[in-house]
Amino acid sequence: MNNNEKKKFLDSLVRKYEIPEFIDNDPIKFPHMFDNFQDQEISGLISSALAYGKRDKILESVEKILKIMDFEPYNFVTNFDFDKDNKLFNGFIHRYTSGRDIALLISALNGVLKEYSRIKNSFLAGFSISDTNIKPALTNFVYTIRGYLPTEEEAKGFYFLIPSPEKGSACKRLNMFLRWMVRPGPVDLNLWQEIPTDRLIIPLDVHVARLSRKLDLTSRKVDDWKTAEEITENLKEFDKKDPAKYDFAIFGMGISGESTKYLL
Repeated sequence: MNNNEKKKFLDSLVRKYEIPEFIDNDPIKFPHMFDNFQDQEISGLISSALAYGKRDKILESVEKILKIMDFEPYNFVTNFDFDKDNKLFNGFIHRYTSGRDIALLISALNGVLKEYSRIKNSFLAGFSISDTNIKPALTNFVYTIRGYLPTEEEAKGFYFLIPSPEKGSACKRLNMFLRWMVRPGPVDLNLWQEIPTDRLIIPLDVHVARLSRKLDLTSRKVDDWKTAEEITENLKEFDKKDPAKYDFAIFGMGISGESTKYLL
């Protein structure tokens, strides 16, 4: 396919999958359950952090956490005491993530909210409109959250949930969270309107990387931050202002069999 054909193909898939019906079977359904930005931001960050593995298991795990929170994530986080309340997550496990990892994340978010009042403000503290993309702000955001860990103990599981692009991680789940927060609807939430959509980086996992190589969007062999940047820059050939929307197209290619039809 030439670039015009690729754009037409990808745009058609965005139109097909960026629809309200997408929400019900995706982790983004959890922030959509709430009407206020405080609950949406917190449930969105937790949902995206756990968005690895089988989709049905992701949805089940996030549901369990929100149930422990009595479906009041902001109230729960702002009143969370790690020493007293971490036991509420005893027995929770989601693949590599333990209940203690979730308790550490919630405790760190408690610290963020006490200082910044909302998650957006902590992200914007490291954002500059002159930045090429969100990497500097995301790096600062991650270290801000990590700075509120309630314990000096080993926290590898927590670092897995909240990785930093500084050492090359593609940060797929955090980039997905930022897509949710920044982009307009009907699927994404458009809560952080201070950040232009052209600064977002496409969420990169093995699936997205494989299909992006078939589309000649990257020649890199490693699925890291630089590859995510390269794919995003090449997607700007199709939409300069909103390249991250093509996350819907690549998702659609994977579940619809369109990739087999057009790319093999």
